[in-house]
Amino acid sequence: MCLVSIHPLADVSSSARLGEGVRIDAFAKVEADVELGDFCTLSSGAILKTGVKAGSHNEFFEHSIIGGTPQHIARPKDIGSIVIGDHNVFRENVTIHRSLKPNTCTIVGNHNYLMAGAHLAHDVILGSNVIFANGSMLGGHVIIEDRAFISGVVSVHQFCRVGKLAMVGAHARVVQDVPPYMLIDGMSGCVVGLNTVGLRRSGHTLAEITELKSAYRIIYRHGLTWKNVLETLAAEFPAGPVAHLHAFLVGGTRGFSQERRAPPNAMLRLRVADDASTTTPAVRSKAG
Repeated sequence: MCLVSIHPLADVSSSARLGEGVRIDAFAKVEADVELGDFCTLSSGAILKTGVKAGSHNEFFEHSIIGGTPQHIARPKDIGSIVIGDHNVFRENVTIHRSLKPNTCTIVGNHNYLMAGAHLAHDVILGSNVIFANGSMLGGHVIIEDRAFISGVVSVHQFCRVGKLAMVGAHARVVQDVPPYMLIDGMSGCVVGLNTVGLRRSGHTLAEITELKSAYRIIYRHGLTWKNVLETLAAEFPAGPVAHLHAFLVGGTRGFSQERRAPPNAMLRLRVADDASTTTPAVRSKAG
């Protein structure tokens, strides 16, 4: 049996429930009724507030604050809680807020990595194996599916969803749902293709990636009505990753991120040197 290690300068409530092997460093704080699973660690200045229930092997780095009240002007007197799975890492200054209403939860799954300064607002649902880079922020009620990658200083509007294995580029403003498996450009916030690197690393086969490319063309390139897009995907891809993509699209309420494409026949004229031969034609190339 591994004993709990609590530094004399830590502040731990007598009603907190701590698992085996928990380590709490100096100046960390655990409030009343917190549940903390086996082998979790709290670094100096980390705070777990009332309403937090965390599984095992979670790491809370310096000055992370988990369980703050929702930032909402109509916050009720009684609010919800936070449920955290196993093997998560919360780096310095990460903040996560409890859900807005009683008997509801802000949810964090397993094996997530939140880098310094990341913020999850009230009622967020975070899947598993998600990575947040520094300073990324989620509004209330946002849903992030498994294995998504949120780059640095990304802002996701409340009630939006980011699909499985999507990758959102740095500084993006996400105001509509990001479909699964897509790659979002940070400058425009638009779709620029499939996250093929993530798909290969996650073990998807060449056949599955080929099907997703076909589905991508149906969604963004064929000019179909939305009803026909959904019907075509359902008919041609009844199983596999495209079936998950179809289910995600059916459940949308905020619209979806659009593709970034250059206008038709957009051209970039390259300047010809003044001393060049007059018989040399001007070179033109498609932008993008």
